[in-house]
This record gives sequence, structure tokens and C-alpha cells, in this order.
Amino acid sequence: MEHINNIINFFKNITQEQLIDIGIAAIIIIFFLIFSSVFSYLIIKMFKFREKNELKIKHNPLYKPLKALFAVVGIYIGIIILRLPENVMEACNKIFQILVICIIAKGLINLVDPQKGLIKKMRNDEAPDGNKTVASFTSKILKYVIYIGAGLLILAVFGINPTSLIAGLGVGSAVVALAAQDFVKNLISGFSIMSDKPFLVGDWIAVGTNEGTVIEISFRCTKIKTSDNSIVTIQNSEFTTNNVINWSRMEQRRYELNIKLPLETNSSQIEKIVNKMSFVLNNNEDIEKDSMQVHFDAIGLDSVNINIYMYTNIINFVDFLNFKEKVNEDILKVLESENIKMAYPGQNVYVHNIGEMKEAETQEIDIKRE
Repeated sequence: MEHINNIINFFKNITQEQLIDIGIAAIIIIFFLIFSSVFSYLIIKMFKFREKNELKIKHNPLYKPLKALFAVVGIYIGIIILRLPENVMEACNKIFQILVICIIAKGLINLVDPQKGLIKKMRNDEAPDGNKTVASFTSKILKYVIYIGAGLLILAVFGINPTSLIAGLGVGSAVVALAAQDFVKNLISGFSIMSDKPFLVGDWIAVGTNEGTVIEISFRCTKIKTSDNSIVTIQNSEFTTNNVINWSRMEQRRYELNIKLPLETNSSQIEKIVNKMSFVLNNNEDIEKDSMQVHFDAIGLDSVNINIYMYTNIINFVDFLNFKEKVNEDILKVLESENIKMAYPGQNVYVHNIGEMKEAETQEIDIKRE
């Protein structure tokens, strides 16, 4: 309230000389507000002198922060010309410093954005395949560093020493350290994922009981999209304590199935079925021909078994399901063409005639009497 009263008193007791100062201050502020975009454009053009497209210059990550900076500088110069009371100027100086820190931080954040600026260039040079994982992770780390740095500078503007503040926490700092253990563990695991690259965004992975497509990797957690379109968030530390299966890194998928036929199926029928299955599957272009095996595998207690084993170059999970469906249909058609039904688990129970059982029991008693 004191600062507001000082400003009100300043304008109440205004003199002709001060009116001239107000006019000059207003002209300077308007000038900077109008030409801030021009100044920003010229500065960026100095470093992008080969760029002829005006829109690309205006979309530069530093264009808007520079424009805001010139506007703030113009307002600050206008306030200095007004020669306000000392305590009011002190408050204005702090506000100006905070605004400058925030604008510079915003410019740096734009520079490290994965969709523009320096990170975009790094991604294009080092990852021509369009991999965004490392760029996105690096961008997030740098953004948090910028936020923390800006926060510490703002504390310094208010005369707060961050070092003494942390030291003054005492026992509280130990509590914070204990609470941050999981955070640090996940952060280290995140760096491990970035360096080892066991998986990337877009890969289909399985970890523990979760399986799905990786949609985001951050410094704390990884998000995957499961087959039922639900999003699962997994702490990065879980990837260091669990085995990770990256299905997208496979060069081929294996498919194996056992066909159980009734015990009554004779040898000639089995031979015919095996040959037909081999012929039909050999005509499937998605099956690696050298890997395919169809054999009369075993004779069980309730069935005879035909084992089918093959590899395919189809990696995508949905396409692989379609591939299996086609193979299964072809196998069923072969069995239908031979009028053979598949066996199912069963058990034969033999019951003696009750009359014969009673007669046998009577004879047994007579023998014992003799």
C-alpha cells in the first residue's frame, strides 16, 4: 500500500517538468512496443542472414522472447525517466529483473524444445531415422535445469541465498533426501535407458505383467499403450529389476502348434494329412520355407500328435495375429478335406454286468467254504 500511496502522491503533486517527463516516457514506451517486433526480426536476421522466408524468422524460438524483452526494456526506460520515489524504483528494479529472468528462461526453453531449436537440429543430425526418444528425454532434463536456474536467480533478486537456505533446512534436508531416493533411482534408471537403449518410442515391449507400445520415455517413468488402448505408467527403476522383452527387435517370429488326431486315425491317413499340410503351408508366402517343419510327432494315450513349426518375417503384433489366423484356417481345411476331426481329452470307463459280478462273488464264497 505504501508504494501505491507514493505513486498517487507523485501524480497529485505533479509539476510541468514532470509532465514533460511523462510525455517522453510515454513516447519511449510506445516506440518500443511498436518496434519491438522489428528489433527482434533484425537481430534474428543477423544470425539467419541467408533465410529469405519472413515467416520462418518469426517462428524462430527466440523471436517472441526477444519481442517481449524489448517491450519490457522500453517500459523500464520510461519508468526511469519518470524519476519516481526511491522505494518505488527499488520495487520496479526487482520486477524488471524478475521479468528479464523469466523471458530469458522462456527463450532457452524454446531453444531446447524437441520440435524446434537446438534439440531439433541434434535429432536430425544424429537420428535420421526419426527417433525422438533421446531428443525428448534431453529436452525434458534441460527444461528442468532451466526452471531450477531461473528459480534460484529470482530468489537472489529478493536477497535470498539459496546455499544458506539449503543449509538452514538441517534435519529437514535429510528428510527431503530420503523422500527423493525413489526420484533419484528413477532418474538414474532413465539415464540408463537412454544410454543402453533397450527400447525406443514406438517399440512393442513386455516388462513384468505389462505389455504394449512405448509412447513416452521421461526422466522418471515410461508410458506404454497396451493392446486394449489403456495407458500404463511404469517407473523407470522397474526396468532395472525386471527382464524387458523388446518384441520389435525381433527379425522373425516363431509359430508352433500341435494337432491332436483321434487314435483311430490310421497311418495312411496321417501320412496323407502331413503331406497335404506341408504342401499348403509351403504355398504361404509369409512362411520362411527353410524353417517349416510338419511331422507325425508322437502317439499319446488319447491321440496321435502332428507337430507344426515355422518362422515368419512378420513382426508387427496385429499382422502376426492375422498370419496365425490364416495358417489355422488352412490347417482346418486340410482336416475337413479328409473328414478327420481333432481329438479331445477323454476317458473310457468299462463297467461289468451286475449279474455276472454277483455270480462271481457267490463262487468265491463257495470256494472259501470248501
